[in-house]
Amino acid sequence: MNGVQIVRATGPGLVAAAVLALLPAPAHAATGDFSWSTSGVGALDGALSSPQSGRCYTLSGNNPPFYSSNNTDRRVRSYQSSGCRGEAQSTIGPGEFGHVFKYVKFD
Repeated sequence: MNGVQIVRATGPGLVAAAVLALLPAPAHAATGDFSWSTSGVGALDGALSSPQSGRCYTLSGNNPPFYSSNNTDRRVRSYQSSGCRGEAQSTIGPGEFGHVFKYVKFD
């Protein structure tokens, strides 16, 4: 065939490679802490330590938006809808402060 060699791979190694390719990639945790307050700077209503990336967290407290401190190595997005559905209302980068709504997800 014009210098083209076709190699057919078979056996358990191929099956294992195919199965691994279909498995979802593991989620990674952000390193550091994310904290928030319903009453402003200096107060603390809650904190997440090394939150899981891609998971939606429901923050405790009333009257969002909350003042927050993102001391993780991941960006956090906040949402007004449960399950972090819809459009993100705010985004706070690593090491930044800002306001978030009741539902947050880390990249």
